[in-house]
Formats: sequence, structure tokens, C-alpha cells
Amino acid sequence: MDKKILEQGIAKYGTPLYVFNIDEMQKSVELFRQKLQGSADICFAMKANPFLTKQMAEVVDRIEVCSMGEFEICRKLGIDAKKILISGVLKKKEDILEILTYYRGGCFYTVESPEQFQIFMEWCKENKEEIQVYLRLTSGNQFGMDEKEIWNMISIRHQCPFLRIRGIHYFSGTQKKTMEKVKKELEYLDSFLREVEASGLPIEELEYGPGIAVSYFQGHKDTLGEDISIMADAIRNMKWRGNIVLEMGRALAAKCGYYLTSVKDIKQNNGKNYCIVDGGIHQINYDGQIKGMYCPNFQVSPGDEGGSKQEYIVCGSLCTINDILMQKAEIAGLQVGSVLIFERAGAYAMTEGMALFLSHELPQIAFYSRETGWKLVRTKYETYEWNMEKESYNGNFNEYFNGN
Repeated sequence: MDKKILEQGIAKYGTPLYVFNIDEMQKSVELFRQKLQGSADICFAMKANPFLTKQMAEVVDRIEVCSMGEFEICRKLGIDAKKILISGVLKKKEDILEILTYYRGGCFYTVESPEQFQIFMEWCKENKEEIQVYLRLTSGNQFGMDEKEIWNMISIRHQCPFLRIRGIHYFSGTQKKTMEKVKKELEYLDSFLREVEASGLPIEELEYGPGIAVSYFQGHKDTLGEDISIMADAIRNMKWRGNIVLEMGRALAAKCGYYLTSVKDIKQNNGKNYCIVDGGIHQINYDGQIKGMYCPNFQVSPGDEGGSKQEYIVCGSLCTINDILMQKAEIAGLQVGSVLIFERAGAYAMTEGMALFLSHELPQIAFYSRETGWKLVRTKYETYEWNMEKESYNGNFNEYFNGN
């Protein structure tokens, strides 16, 4: 994103600020479409960036919903039920029933356990209405069920003809360091799916989370385009011929996001230069950064490209020695009032920080696109009331947070 445009955002809204470039978000989706060439559909895991749910729903094939909060977001945004996959390792019975009451058989559901399978069966029998489910196959962790349990559900499916097993869901992690693991997973899934179909159950669809890595840090090669091509080839080599939906969050959203934070103080302790900004680790988090050890791609406004660089330890505004955004940032012309622009902050970065620590405010969030310009989608939000007893609290959540 052009720095001059980001500087417009600084002038309009100040800092700390998140900017999500909708044009860049769309380019990421287009890259997948181009590389996949129709070999797979695309599902956006909205947990990566819930703010992009509406925009993503317009350009992807499906939205993965993993909590009641995410369900409420989709309900309030009016996301088409046909685009929604209700997932998540924990689905309480009351939550399942609430979602079924609203969407009924209009969306898709994953089954994570025998208990969930039973709940869906009971609802289908009582309502005599078909719902479509994906049996989630575990990859060796807490998600889903092992093959034995999957086979057991397949064997009893005739007990409830309204419960239709549409597909298999599989996810094994994120930020995979090599595409060899993805290729091996697809080979395994290919074999398993063909085995299931040989038993007499047609499988329409595989919902697969490949966990493609995103390069965040300086000196790390960006291999996203190459990785998509390798995965597309592996998909085309599969003998099973059902439809595949690739479930991703980070790979679709990371590049469209920017986090802007202002320098408020500069000092030197024991020969080391320290830069204190008005943001911090409560507002931004990069997967695998390890207390600022790896330096993310960033810009400085105003910049001094021709000046001599100094090394800075960039720290946030929290009263903890862990609040380090960069340990060895080489910056020229840094001064109080400069703004650091952190790139590739569009996925998870804004939600994985410890937002309530020290009762600091949540940062503003803005969208930008060439067609519509700027749009502020969240103002600065104070959190201190969430961290204190309120004498007038009477058990009414809405009254409490409305200050009544």
C-alpha cells in the first residue's frame, strides 16, 4: 500500500490505527483463484480477521464460523446461510440448537464428536428436516475424531435419513514450513476418501485447511505463490474426484493489513536506543516473532531514506518488559512524532494481543479502497470498565456496558 495513502489515514484518524486495504484483500483471493484454476473452492476462516467477514463473503465461496460470537457477526451482517460452515471444536448443545433454529438446514455443520453427532441426529428426527454435515477427521490433536469414530458414524447413518453426511473436514495446523506436509496430507486424504466411497457412502466434498505459511519478517522469502501452485498440482493428482474447499485465514488476509503506531518517546539506556510507541503487544501480535526477535516488514512516516540508520529497541506502552515490538530495528531519522507502519498485519494480529492488560484502549480500525476511499469501522474503544467492579451491575450485561 502506498505510504502516501497510509499517511492520509494517519492525518484523518491518528494512532494507534489498523488499516485494512480491501483492494489488497481482493488481490489475495484472486491470486488463489488464478493458481488453483478451478481445482478448489475457497473458504475464509473469519477468526483470522472478523472485520473482513462481509467483504470476504462477496469474493469467497464459504465462511467458516467457529464461535457463537462469530455466528452473531454473520447473523447481523446478513451473510447468506449457503455460504456458512458452522465449525469449532466446542459446540455446546444449547448453541447448536440456537444456530439450528436460525439457519436450520440452510448452512453446513461440522461434527467434532459423537456427542455432537447425537445432537444433530436428535434435531433431524424431531424436525424431519435434512441438514448437511462434515465429519471432522483428526490430524492427531483435539480437533475432530479418529478414523474409528468416523467409521462408526458412517455405519449408523441410516438411523437418521435426514442427517446427510456431505463431506470430511480436515485441518492439521498453520504456518507449515514445508509444502511436503501438505502433499502428504492430500495423499492420505485421497486414500481415505476413496476408502469411504468404496464402503458405499458418496463423499461430495472435502473441506481442507492446508495451513499455508505467510512470510512476516525481514529476510524471510515470500513463497505464497509457489506454495499455492504446489498445492494445486497435488489436488489435481488426487484420484478422488469430489469437490475440495480450501479453508484459510492467514494466507487470505495477512497482506491487506497495516498497524500504525506513533513514537512518543526516545531515550538511551546503557548504550541502547529505546523507542516507546503508543501501541504495543496488547494490540498487535505476529505469529513466531518471539519478543521482537524477528523484525517484521515496516515503514516509517515521515521517512529519511538517505540518512544514516541507528538501531532501536521498539517498545510499546505496557508496563511489562515483554512489550517489545522489535529488538533490532534499523531506522534513519527517527524522532518523536514519527509513525511506524507495520505491514502484513491483516490476520490474527489485531485479536491475539492481550487487549485488556493495563486497561488501555482498543485501537481504531479503518478500511481503504480506491473505489470508496476511507471508512472508519471502529473508533477508539476504552476497556477500563471491563476491568472493574461496577456497583450498579444487576446482572444485565447490556446495561452494564451501556453505562446505565
